[in-house]
Amino acid sequence: MKRKVLVLGAGIQGCCIALELANRGFKVDLIEQDSVPFNRSSIRNEGKIHLGLVYINDTGFETPKLMLKAALRFAPYLSRWIGIGVKDLNVGTPFYYLVSNQSFLDTEQLEQRYHQLEKLYCKSTEKESFTYLGYKPDKLVQKSSEENLAKHFNTDCLQGGFYTSELAIDTSKLAEHIRKAVKKHSNITFLGNHRILGISKNGSGYIVEGEKNRSNWKKKSLQVVNATWTDKFKLDETLGISPPKEILHRLKYRVIADIPEEMKNFPSATMVIGKFGDVVIRPDKTAYISWYPDACRGWSNSIEPPESWNEPSRGIVPNKDFDEISEQLIRETEKWYPAIRNCTPKIVDAGIIVAHGKTDVDNKKSRLHERSNIGVTSYDGYHSVETGKLTTAPMFAMDTADRAEKIYRQL
Repeated sequence: MKRKVLVLGAGIQGCCIALELANRGFKVDLIEQDSVPFNRSSIRNEGKIHLGLVYINDTGFETPKLMLKAALRFAPYLSRWIGIGVKDLNVGTPFYYLVSNQSFLDTEQLEQRYHQLEKLYCKSTEKESFTYLGYKPDKLVQKSSEENLAKHFNTDCLQGGFYTSELAIDTSKLAEHIRKAVKKHSNITFLGNHRILGISKNGSGYIVEGEKNRSNWKKKSLQVVNATWTDKFKLDETLGISPPKEILHRLKYRVIADIPEEMKNFPSATMVIGKFGDVVIRPDKTAYISWYPDACRGWSNSIEPPESWNEPSRGIVPNKDFDEISEQLIRETEKWYPAIRNCTPKIVDAGIIVAHGKTDVDNKKSRLHERSNIGVTSYDGYHSVETGKLTTAPMFAMDTADRAEKIYRQL
């Protein structure tokens, strides 16, 4: 009983926690509302392993610091659980950061802040042996000439740009390996199609209750990890833990498209800073495409997002929406990345973004420019994890496992 932990939620965060605990000898029940692990927001995003560049508007610089720290640990920690190098995950081409004419930070301001991040990176790699996705870049970011930008981008839309070492992995490939690792680990029992309804304290332990196929179920354990994504705050509240004052759920669509052979080595790109978009070019001749003003089609400040968001976040999108969304996102993206007009859409789906804030990213003072107030919070054997970004999940998994082990040593 002492070496048993219930992990709630089987997105990237819950799976990484379950795998690390299992490797340390814990018996883990991994409980998930879907039939398979890693099937919602964890898989339906661009897969960027953030170096902190997109959060450079955080005036306290805490988010860039956190993202950089997590990015340098992403590959070595993940390799512990999936048994392969991150380089095998269909890693995209390096990102250009394109400074929009409408960016609320200009090229000079960004260059100054990126220089500050560069110094932090150099200091970190001097002290630690961690690498970024198996690489050790000499520089994280450098200003690009207009001539170089014009090779791929419409510079009429831009005031400047930077070449970076930032990369994105293919989340569908990551899902394949995570699922295999979970399935084969003898210390993990995966319980799919288990909807979690509430958690209660029971003496020195906890009771988790829910339903499956209209039947009720109940699990008991001395330790519980809440690694759910959209249900985190709701489940915390059943234990009397108050939710944050400013919860924000957003439903953001993406397109995965086939690209012609000549594009497979084209650069990936992120436009900054405001309501813009991203393109990831992958070696398997596919691209991720999203344009935030048209891709963000849901906004809720409730403690949990609307039920209607479930289907697109599981990859279920009607044909009429597939056509309309893919056409819109490609049309808007090709205005600044002209080659995108040659793509053929193959997947349209959406991920739910969980954050703190009330105003959108085009507001310089929006809390969405910060992701530092995240991580693991523990309450006497109950560990609630606010992942924040894909990048931070492996690092928070190690933290959670350390906390669980510490509690069991004290029993």
